[in-house]
Amino acid sequence: MEYCIVGKNIEKLYGAKKVLNNVDIHVPINSIYGLIGPNGAGKSTLLKCIMNLIHIDGGNIKVFGNTAGMGKYELNRTGSLIEYPYFYDDLTGMENLLIHSKYMGYYDKKRIDEVLDEVDLTKDAEKKTANYSMGMRQRLAIARAILIKPELLILDEPINALDPDGIKKMRELFILLNEKWDTTIIISSHILSEMEYLASDIGIMSNGKIIKEKPLKEIHKENKDKIVARVDDLSKAAIILEERGVQDFKVMDDGQIHIFDLTYDASYFAELFVRNGLKLYQIDIVKKTLEEYFFEVAGRN
Repeated sequence: MEYCIVGKNIEKLYGAKKVLNNVDIHVPINSIYGLIGPNGAGKSTLLKCIMNLIHIDGGNIKVFGNTAGMGKYELNRTGSLIEYPYFYDDLTGMENLLIHSKYMGYYDKKRIDEVLDEVDLTKDAEKKTANYSMGMRQRLAIARAILIKPELLILDEPINALDPDGIKKMRELFILLNEKWDTTIIISSHILSEMEYLASDIGIMSNGKIIKEKPLKEIHKENKDKIVARVDDLSKAAIILEERGVQDFKVMDDGQIHIFDLTYDASYFAELFVRNGLKLYQIDIVKKTLEEYFFEVAGRN
């Protein structure tokens, strides 16, 4: 597999505190890599190290195959939003983007108009950013990050301060960038449900380490949906299932039986149990979430 970012044994210390502890990271090219974990896990610090905004104290990072962080060549291929966005607040949103485009050597007025439209700020483009709300500032920061149609987009908690409609629009925009421009995106978040909609690959970070990297499709395969039934006689229920050729189930200590064979739906098993004389108290299809997977993995580590 080809990778856009590879980090090995990355360490970062602040005084005696080791904020990053031998971190390994592998971001596949053209992926949307969700870096998930609680606040304080080290996500922002890791992204700053990848951007070469702070120096690492150990290990190495390769971006686009080049070692030792980002030089001018890599920066011209990269858009980013790291932590709180800053602007020239005495200037308008449009003027801020014009300055950024000239700095990046990418002056294109049409493209500036496009990104303002993509983040729903066209009507506010001539307002000074001092008068922008938190959500508007966040959207302008995203516009600035995607202005140059970057090959790599690094986003640190980009949906902070956005309302549900804004979150949905940004999600659709990131997916479009990935699919239309083949942009590799690494996006940190502690909102795990959003990453389940967005990411193709997941890195789970806890206590300064990435403790698991895996494609989201593989996580879903591991975390199969199940039918959960509560009946009056678990032993009899198990016999009934075995007689019907259902092997993939588990009798739980809490009085439930978990059925992982989804050849049949819940209504089939409900009818089967009742027809064979069992009292059925509850039956549901339970979908395992990324959040549950995270806590399982983090708990084991």
